[in-house]
Amino acid sequence: MEAIPTMTNLLTIPHNVGRLIVEDGAMLCCRLLGTDRFVQFCRKRGITIDRSRLIRLERLGLFAPVFRVRTPQQPTDKFHIPPREGNNWFAKGLAEDTTAVPSNHVVPAHTDQNCEGYYSVFQINHLHHVLSRMTTSFPLDYYLEQSTCRPIDWQEKLDQRMEIAKMGASKLRDCQYYRAVALLCQHISNRYFPETQTDMRTRRTGGCEPSFDAWITVSSPDWDWRREAQRWDPKRIKTLYSLTPEKLRHAYKRLAIDQSDCDPIEAWYQLTQFISIDERKKLKGAALRSETIRYGAQMLRLLYKNLYGDNLPNPNEVSRTIITPVPELEVRKDTRRYLEFVANRFGINPQPRLCLFVEGQTEEIAVTRIFEEYYGLHPGTCGIELIDLGGVDNATGNQAGSGGIIRLIDYLHHHQTVSFVILDNEGRAEKFEKDLLKARSIHSNQRYVTQQKYVKTLKNSFEFDNFSCEEIADALTKLAQDKVTFNSIEISDARKDNKPGAALKNLYKEKVGSKLEKTKLAGILIDTMMSLELSHKIEDRPIVEILNDVARLAVGNCLPIMQEIRDANQRLGFCGKIKST
Repeated sequence: MEAIPTMTNLLTIPHNVGRLIVEDGAMLCCRLLGTDRFVQFCRKRGITIDRSRLIRLERLGLFAPVFRVRTPQQPTDKFHIPPREGNNWFAKGLAEDTTAVPSNHVVPAHTDQNCEGYYSVFQINHLHHVLSRMTTSFPLDYYLEQSTCRPIDWQEKLDQRMEIAKMGASKLRDCQYYRAVALLCQHISNRYFPETQTDMRTRRTGGCEPSFDAWITVSSPDWDWRREAQRWDPKRIKTLYSLTPEKLRHAYKRLAIDQSDCDPIEAWYQLTQFISIDERKKLKGAALRSETIRYGAQMLRLLYKNLYGDNLPNPNEVSRTIITPVPELEVRKDTRRYLEFVANRFGINPQPRLCLFVEGQTEEIAVTRIFEEYYGLHPGTCGIELIDLGGVDNATGNQAGSGGIIRLIDYLHHHQTVSFVILDNEGRAEKFEKDLLKARSIHSNQRYVTQQKYVKTLKNSFEFDNFSCEEIADALTKLAQDKVTFNSIEISDARKDNKPGAALKNLYKEKVGSKLEKTKLAGILIDTMMSLELSHKIEDRPIVEILNDVARLAVGNCLPIMQEIRDANQRLGFCGKIKST
């Protein structure tokens, strides 16, 4: 168990560190904000503050900017940061470090337009801590009820609150810790802040864009983050802030806990870390404040890694005991796999739960319409992806075999996407089914590529298996726009042919004089299937019975949230028959 921190284990503020931050140019990645901009920054993050209250807190010694500047009485070039020779306003007495505790600088009135204070974005956690101690509320409904029983001594109540405020202010006034953490984060921001600007796959490490106001100009056109990283010496910061592993670890953990506590969507952190930076900037209130605090915590974690070689826990895993990481730590090294398991956990992975291989476009159209009109939803809603094989010959291959389709099914099953195959009983379909069922997986030495229940070779074809000769004859007559009439005897003869599909096409071409458009025929047949006037119930059609199984398999396929679960599913034969030992 980690020892309870003592005053000697808490960060303290180095002498004149505000001036050092400016002179080091440690505000190129994370600009210090003027008072009004800092107020806007805080309000976006759910902290109600204004210029006058900031100045009041400064007068009380509770919260102060990093430094202040005053308008020169004589014409002078604006303060350039990083400072240039002869342009350092600290040396000229026009800029003042305001980081000392206790405070020893003159605080202007909030209406004074001749000076400006500059704040770090990382001070927002310190400010929130101060405001929570200096803000009170009254449950007026409680006092309203009490006032009917006896008079309320409001002065006494106020005096009690004031005494509490005075004691709190006394402690806050002397405390360096929260200020020191914010200043340390600002001091290391050039090196580490770009590494926090990531969606776990890309990172923003751009140059320094110039900015200016009435007093200062921040510009360094030649600054480059990669060069900054190469020349960075963390030991200088270690010496300046008198860092020890205990001090830095405590600062990191405390900041990580603060960000976790204020984040209303903290439970979604594993997912939100993969959201783009631009989209995360659209968060509001406490959620956006948590983002800023998390950046600071991540920077301290990176500094600790540089100084002491150890990885501290993830910021959102500091305040809890993780017995079994989900997903595993090894998986997290591969960002793509990490995102896959996280997306599975939150149920938003667009990976198909089941791939339904059908012979051609006719079957694809028919299956889609059955889902939409009978089940009332698109197959994609169930996590089903339809794959048109472009004909039975493409599916079964030539005399050399059909290894490509088999390997694709094996790959899909390795990723726990069930592959269901429906084929007409033509050409090499029977041989393909035998080859598929006896094929061994190349991804797992414990299973075959698939299972018998995932392969359906129809007795004949989609049309002949699911519709009567009379229904097909009527559909062909409608397709021919009643120019010719087909009868059930002709259809029955085609069904008995060795190649019934080809026989049906030839029959249509002979009688109509044009090519049979099977997709249009399928549409008419599905209209027939959906008709309420028929005595033949739709649920008794073989294709519907098959699709019932398909839908159950898709909905019941829960994608794994850990590698351990995926491996177990492979061993249990969920996707492929287990090899006998």
